[in-house]
Amino acid sequence: MFARSRKQISVVLFPILLLGIFCLVPLPVQSQDAEKSDDRPAVKEKPKKESPKKGLTHDLEGDLFLTQDKVRLSATYYYGNADKETVPVLLLHGDKGSRKDFAPLIDLLINNGYAVLAADLRGHGRSVKRYEYKPPKFDIQMVSKNQNSSGGGRGQKPKYVPMQVLKEPASTKLIDYLAEEFQQEDYSRMVYDVLFLRETLERVHAEGMVNLNRLVVVGVGRGAALAAWGTVQDWKDKDSDRFTKTLVMIAPTELDPRFDMPRAFSNNKWMRTNLAVLFAVPNNDVSGQGIAEKIRAALLEKNEDEKLEAHFEIVNYPTTKTVKTDKEESKTEMTIAETFSSGEAKLGKTVFNFIDNRNKAFTEKEARWSKLK
Repeated sequence: MFARSRKQISVVLFPILLLGIFCLVPLPVQSQDAEKSDDRPAVKEKPKKESPKKGLTHDLEGDLFLTQDKVRLSATYYYGNADKETVPVLLLHGDKGSRKDFAPLIDLLINNGYAVLAADLRGHGRSVKRYEYKPPKFDIQMVSKNQNSSGGGRGQKPKYVPMQVLKEPASTKLIDYLAEEFQQEDYSRMVYDVLFLRETLERVHAEGMVNLNRLVVVGVGRGAALAAWGTVQDWKDKDSDRFTKTLVMIAPTELDPRFDMPRAFSNNKWMRTNLAVLFAVPNNDVSGQGIAEKIRAALLEKNEDEKLEAHFEIVNYPTTKTVKTDKEESKTEMTIAETFSSGEAKLGKTVFNFIDNRNKAFTEKEARWSKLK
């Protein structure tokens, strides 16, 4: 009897249970947009990794920012926006200049995603302090060999010996380091500034914020000679770092008579095939034109490959601007910053286009991010 009633109950409940399940499962809704779709599955967007905003800067200055020879440098780092793929640009100003000279070029670079490190070299801008080490000072005093005796026997004078007595202990003093007091040796020591700035970029690379294997170095005047020196160090042999892939030398001049730039660039097959150089020479600058042509010839070594020749370009630009008044029209000299932004010179755009075209031509394998040696 009981089994029979259970069978009757199950027959009644089973359809009810099916109906309940059917109601719980939502039916797909066909929208008008879905009818127009091509039935491809939706692709989820990967969450974007937060990067520093364009133009975000970090001032690098203070006691911790010291060169090997204890000179305080002041610099500004402008973050890029492509993490490991960000191309770093190191800017080196010329005599009596500062990082402010590059303001128009910096704007152009950071607005296109490049990272920029611009510094005031020693004795320029805000980098006018250095630590001077003063060694200890001693006096020579004559001291009795045995101060408790008269020096031997009766009637004999005591014996005295010379002894160094500390007069002033060693000290480190912060003093001014002004450009107008520079000697040739001081300019030569600017290579320490370049080395330290390179080390700074190495730390940023290690943090995965830039790709140092695509390094661009831009120098003006003596800064161009420093940029050339750093590039030669990069490519001096097959075991070197080879970070610098693009070099821009603006109004090139000599750094030190002992550094023969054309010779330093010659006989280097790695540099010849992996480096691109733009020489931007002011009109009527005979010396700068000669330096540019000699370095270019040393890199090419009579090679007539058109693709290779395009890697080493020489351009000329005017250094004067036209000033119009109600009475007359005259020419006046432009500052470096004005040269970069001037429509007449177009130097900023010329430099940027050379850098940008160079980096777009890289394959991923040629200059990919990798851990430093």
